[in-house]
Amino acid sequence: MSIPLSGAQIRQTFLEFYATRGHQVLPSASLVPDDPTVLLTIAGMLPFKPIFLGQHPAEFSRVTTAQKCIRTNDIENVGRTARHHTVF
Repeated sequence: MSIPLSGAQIRQTFLEFYATRGHQVLPSASLVPDDPTVLLTIAGMLPFKPIFLGQHPAEFSRVTTAQKCIRTNDIENVGRTARHHTVF
């Protein structure tokens, strides 16, 4: 029987998994993004939007984060399904 992990332990295990495989661990970005097109950070990829749009060069070739986010349109499903979380 395995011992249940806390949310913090799961997050740390996830980050360590990728760090040992050459990914740079980045901190979670602010829930209030520096992006005038959105009000809140609603997805883990939002902090990388300037890189995807070619506005900023990528500092690292591989990164990992545990991004906090705000669920608005489906908050009632958080914790009920395997796809709805509050950290990405």
